[in-house]
Amino acid sequence: MILSVSSYALDTSDVGTYAVIHRDGHVTDFTFFVSLSGDRWNVEQKKPNGTWTNVTCERDCVLHESNNNEIVHFFSASALTEIKPSCVHNTAFAFCTYSLRAKPASKDYIFFALVQPQPISLKLKKLSGDRFVP
Repeated sequence: MILSVSSYALDTSDVGTYAVIHRDGHVTDFTFFVSLSGDRWNVEQKKPNGTWTNVTCERDCVLHESNNNEIVHFFSASALTEIKPSCVHNTAFAFCTYSLRAKPASKDYIFFALVQPQPISLKLKKLSGDRFVP
């Protein structure tokens, strides 16, 4: 069954600095910055020394908007009955935003490491709409 899952696309409100939330609920020091330049999404990871490194590139790892088939691969069928996601991805990872169907004004974020056979998800917390340096 293919669901029509993308109710909205990522937009400029999704630009910002994000931190990974540990499974016990605490916000980790693993942070990255998501930006939009024209129609191209970029992700920069914060290194331990405080500098940033771009993890997107010019050809094979360019982020592109995920279609319904790709989103169905990232999320479980049961999750898709409860959320409306939108994602960008490359061969290594996906960055997604989603709202709860029961609470359409809500907005949360998730990162997927695209490993086989099933992607690994990491819940995210948006820290700032800018390049935030904690």
